[in-house]
Amino acid sequence: MEKKQENDDYSFMQEQIKKRPINKRKLFKRAFTTGAMAIMFGIVASLAFILLEPILTKMVSPKEEKVSISLPDPTLPEEVNEVLPENMVKEQQELDKEEPSEPVASSIQKSEIEIEDYQKLYGKLASLAEEVKKSMVVVNGSSSEVDWFSNVYEKKSSVSGLIVADNGTDLYIVSNYSFLASCTEIDIVFPTGEETEGTLVAYDKDTNIAVICVPLTQITSVTKEQLVYASLGNSNIGNREGDVVIAVGDPMGYSDSVGYGIITSCSTVVYTPDHNYKLITTDIYGSHNAEGFLINTKGQIIGVLNQKYNNADLSNQISAIGISELRKIVEDLSNGIQRPYLGITMVDITESAIRSGVPDGVFIRKVDIDSPAMETGIAAGDILTAIGTDSLNSVSAVELNLRNHKPGDELILTLLRQSGNEYKKINVKVTLTEKTE
Repeated sequence: MEKKQENDDYSFMQEQIKKRPINKRKLFKRAFTTGAMAIMFGIVASLAFILLEPILTKMVSPKEEKVSISLPDPTLPEEVNEVLPENMVKEQQELDKEEPSEPVASSIQKSEIEIEDYQKLYGKLASLAEEVKKSMVVVNGSSSEVDWFSNVYEKKSSVSGLIVADNGTDLYIVSNYSFLASCTEIDIVFPTGEETEGTLVAYDKDTNIAVICVPLTQITSVTKEQLVYASLGNSNIGNREGDVVIAVGDPMGYSDSVGYGIITSCSTVVYTPDHNYKLITTDIYGSHNAEGFLINTKGQIIGVLNQKYNNADLSNQISAIGISELRKIVEDLSNGIQRPYLGITMVDITESAIRSGVPDGVFIRKVDIDSPAMETGIAAGDILTAIGTDSLNSVSAVELNLRNHKPGDELILTLLRQSGNEYKKINVKVTLTEKTE
């Protein structure tokens, strides 16, 4: 009874708590606003990071810009003065009038070349080749292949490389591309015996040139002290048929071989898209797959061996593309410069052809399929006379003009196209693309 009375006394304090109804629309609106703000914050943070990251990185760890390499372009020594033909005749006439003194005459009569002299001469050539080899390395390449039975095996190749330059951070080596085309790993062996990893930077299929890069930080101080950079000669000056040359590298098809001989021709031209090259042929009999370098008696590199353009009946005669024509390509490949591509194979028009009525200019003998030139209607047989406002009458002038442009540039080409007995002038607009191989 008392307990019931007590409950009645506190009955005024009892409440019933009811759940508040949920406003779904308001809840969704709040969630949407929160999500939108989060996304906006993420976008702003990302943009701020992208914009500030280079600046902060540079402040924390400043990085030096890559220095471009430049290969020397040698000419004839200054002390060698040009002798005019008339002076040569006068000097020869004066020499003919003079009679040799008795001691000189007697020494000439008694002088005979012995076998030892012959051996001594070749010994000097061998010593010269050994000096050049100090600037050469061995390039080992490896790749994974699969045989007919689906077994995976490692394929290896070995070629010669030439140390040409460095930019303070990386060492650049010129080698043969076809031997390294399928390689996934490249190792460089220096004359000291040190071996380190290399990276294929770029290549050019037309000339079979490959440029390999090795960070200087990967090379020990001992090897750095003994690094010898190749002396590049001039393949356009001072080389004549009959001059003695030496082939080093792998001219006989195996490593560290050498061949001696003479230049048989300096006038052969290799025609490739947008560029022509000089092919130096020799009487050195080597391998059909020869690779390496051609040097003169001064120990200078005057060519890179290339058997691709040999005549069929002389496939084993050692030939080389002149280093003067390759120098600019090696620089561009090393420096990562994008080379423009037009896609025409050219030849100079001879004086006799001009006298017979052919217009002066550059004859287009071939147009690459799917090239910028073909897409704009340029055809074989056209005569190129100008690019923009520059009049052109030689292949070298066209090459120089193209080097001054870059992929993406639009050019106006002036052409002469034969129509019956006349030549009609046409202008075409072409957009250069990037040469990828």
